[in-house]
Amino acid sequence: MNGPSTHLSWKELACKDGTPYPKKWRDDRAIKLARMFEHIRILFSYHPITVLSAYRSPEHNRKIGGARFSQHVEGRALDLRPPNGFTVDFFYDGIKEAAKYIGVGGIGKYNTFVHVDTRLTD
Repeated sequence: MNGPSTHLSWKELACKDGTPYPKKWRDDRAIKLARMFEHIRILFSYHPITVLSAYRSPEHNRKIGGARFSQHVEGRALDLRPPNGFTVDFFYDGIKEAAKYIGVGGIGKYNTFVHVDTRLTD
């Protein structure tokens, strides 16, 4: 398999600076992210969802002005663009409503994407 789940690849989880998702977290944190991601796909009728950001190396996180204690640096976060035809508000509301059932520990809504993480599920 080219990722921790059918619809989430290691390439999507890698940092945008080319740093791969850390091997030390592939058997736990990546699996939790993948489960959460697959549940989100199910919520939205299996429509493709674009991963805008996942793991971030500390250097890349600083470079882009990410939060100092970002869950992305810990390998626990995804920034997701809603599927085609869905607004950010609708996407966010659907995920938030199901959050405790699908492994979402943190959620945030931005102009063009929704941030989800597994911070409270470890």
